[in-house]
Amino acid sequence: MRIRRIPTGRQKRKRRVRTSFLFLASLAAAGTIFAAGAYFLFSLNLPKLKNIGDYRPALPTIMYDREGNEVSRFFTENRELVSIDQVPSQVVNAVLSIEDSNYYEHKGLDYLGIFRAFLKNLRAGKVVQGGSTITQQVAKSLLLSNERTYSRKFKEAILARRMSRRFTKDEVLGIYLNQSYFGNGSYGIEAAAKSYFQKHVWELTLPETALLAALPKAPSTYDPTRNPDKALARRNLVLERMSEEGYITDQERTEASSTPLGLNPRLPDPLDPVSYFAEEVRRHLYEKYGEEALYRGGMKVYTTMDSRLQRLAQDAVRQGLKDLDKRQGYRGALQSVSTGDFPLALETLRNENGLKDYMPGVTDILPWKKGDIVKALVLRVDKEGADLDFGGPTGYLPLSEMKWARPPNPKIDYGEYVVKRADEALRGGSIILVRDLGTTDAQKKRLYALEQDPLAEAALVCMDAPTGQVLAMIGGYDFKRSEFNRATQAWRQPGSAFKPIVYSAAMDNGFTPSSILVDSPIIYDDPSQELKWKPSNYSEKFYGPTTLRTGIVQSRNVITIKLVQKLGIQAVIQYARRFGFGGTLPEDLSISLGSMGITPIGLTSAYTVFANLGLRASPWFILKVEDRDGNVLEQGGAELVRSLSEDTAFIMQNLLRGVVQSGTGWRARSIGRPTGGKTGTTNDMIDAWYMGFTPKMVTGTWVGFDEEASLGQNETGSRAAAPIWVSFMEKALEGRPVLPFPPPPPGIEMVKVEPDSGLLAGPGADRFHYEAFKIGTGPREYARQPGRSGGQYGGRTYTPGYAPQTEVPGLLPRDF
Repeated sequence: MRIRRIPTGRQKRKRRVRTSFLFLASLAAAGTIFAAGAYFLFSLNLPKLKNIGDYRPALPTIMYDREGNEVSRFFTENRELVSIDQVPSQVVNAVLSIEDSNYYEHKGLDYLGIFRAFLKNLRAGKVVQGGSTITQQVAKSLLLSNERTYSRKFKEAILARRMSRRFTKDEVLGIYLNQSYFGNGSYGIEAAAKSYFQKHVWELTLPETALLAALPKAPSTYDPTRNPDKALARRNLVLERMSEEGYITDQERTEASSTPLGLNPRLPDPLDPVSYFAEEVRRHLYEKYGEEALYRGGMKVYTTMDSRLQRLAQDAVRQGLKDLDKRQGYRGALQSVSTGDFPLALETLRNENGLKDYMPGVTDILPWKKGDIVKALVLRVDKEGADLDFGGPTGYLPLSEMKWARPPNPKIDYGEYVVKRADEALRGGSIILVRDLGTTDAQKKRLYALEQDPLAEAALVCMDAPTGQVLAMIGGYDFKRSEFNRATQAWRQPGSAFKPIVYSAAMDNGFTPSSILVDSPIIYDDPSQELKWKPSNYSEKFYGPTTLRTGIVQSRNVITIKLVQKLGIQAVIQYARRFGFGGTLPEDLSISLGSMGITPIGLTSAYTVFANLGLRASPWFILKVEDRDGNVLEQGGAELVRSLSEDTAFIMQNLLRGVVQSGTGWRARSIGRPTGGKTGTTNDMIDAWYMGFTPKMVTGTWVGFDEEASLGQNETGSRAAAPIWVSFMEKALEGRPVLPFPPPPPGIEMVKVEPDSGLLAGPGADRFHYEAFKIGTGPREYARQPGRSGGQYGGRTYTPGYAPQTEVPGLLPRDF
């Protein structure tokens, strides 16, 4: 029989204690395991920061011009790193006063502050307050999350404790100053100082310092550009806290608090001239290094761009297109409003023209200056002009500044129709664009000129001939209007600008500048379209026997076509490839007149052959790319490729100089320097080109519509494109020494010839020039002189070595 023992009361108590102990121990163990698990879980994917060198924030890729000046940035976070040693104590004091006055006393976490925030969040039922120290704020910014959850707060606390153990207080504060967002796209206090005041952080005044310290709390709320009153109040709070902490005196606080915000923001250039060049560089960097490196990697990109030339190029393109647009006629008002709607229209103009604070007699300074283009309402118009209102200020548009405003008609030359009455072009109630002339009339009315935005587009490329470096590039009228870069992406027919390639092939295949072809009507069958092609010259005339010099100088189409017919189409295609023409080339006689496609930068590269005596330079934009640590990732350069012999290239250089001296490129003479070039015009004036060069610089210009359309009657390369080239080159070469072209190579001799026949010009000849020939290929007969018998001059024939004894008009050997 089994006897059951009954436990005593003491034993029962011991058992309960032991059970409770085991329960508490199990609970503690479970809590420890849970805490360890939570710590492990929340520690996953935290930023790895073992030392200050691990702090690698996103930095912008900075683009520099050839002189080392910053010109553009590519970024997701616009940041500039500064060491804590570069930050004045005044800045540190301002930040600590408003953000974490006990910063140097706690170990990363302010437990009392956290407890207060916990109670407030508990009452609210959600996370509404952080109670964060500077260390926690740094941790929060490194977590790349703004979510208000307890899990993020745990992660933030873990990272803050780690940072406090591994970094010094100054190191953490340095991260805070570089990592924090200050609004307006500025990350870090140095970027903010430049953005709001265009200063370095060490140049800030006390009020400026206090304003920047006020921003990280709520950059949008306290944005001084949008909410100046809130920003001012927050700034003054910072100054008050600095005074309470003993960093500044009460007098300093009072003086600083009474100081205006004094912003001097770094405003973007509305007509940023760098945009097209920068976009070309950006595309290259993106394709080669990827998105992360481009926008966050902090690369330094040193480019070939000359900032002065880039701005000059933009100015020349924009002015050239405006001039062209006026020749095309006036397309009409932006909109028309009825008399009853004038008040609403004027209020709209007041806002659009930045006249919010304009008050006649009080604050009547105009927000625009001479040359600026603004919108205006035509109040009334008569034959003499129009009265304008801009939404407050008024002005006058005289007839003399709108005579160009004829109705558009591409079949009528602009000179055939001039507006004779202002009311022919304008009506009362019209909203129009006008340009401030900066002058007044006898009645003290401010004068304006009628304007409109051009529809046509243009491109300009300027290259350093010996190296191929792209010095300037403009891809259109306005990058904001269209980011399409016509300089590098638009494939357009070069027209007559292709003819020098044809003539280069001819000079290598038995022809000379004095060779004669007959300029006469021709008809070719076009089997592909069952049509007959009857090419003609631009003038619609034929000129009979013509030297090749005259053929290219005057851009005669028929001569070039007959030349291609003699050379063979395949020979011309071969030479086009030598000059860098890619893609499919037409295998018919239309190639004579440039019926293929090429980009403006491609054609500019082709013309380096003539400036470099036969060497073609490929275009390139980047001198060097460095990573954020200064390691060189890439160095630019391009190998020169021989496309022509020196002798042939010199002959072509001589001929293209003749195009400027006495041919279609005559406008380029105005730069007053040795230069050569060639115009280009396609059928129906759809494309207009001027390609020109000096001994060291090659510049190409193109003008046309994106959607192919005629530029207008007589809008040839000479009229539409060459003025842009001249405007740019005159200023680009200003102050630079006048460089001569190189002398003839050993295989070339200069011969005095009569221009019409291409034969030798004898003593006493009235008309002549000096022609370049490969030795042994020049003319041997003298040109027939008026009043002389026989085809030779006294029976003499040419002998090599002939040289002029006196200086005579024309291109002399010393010019080469």
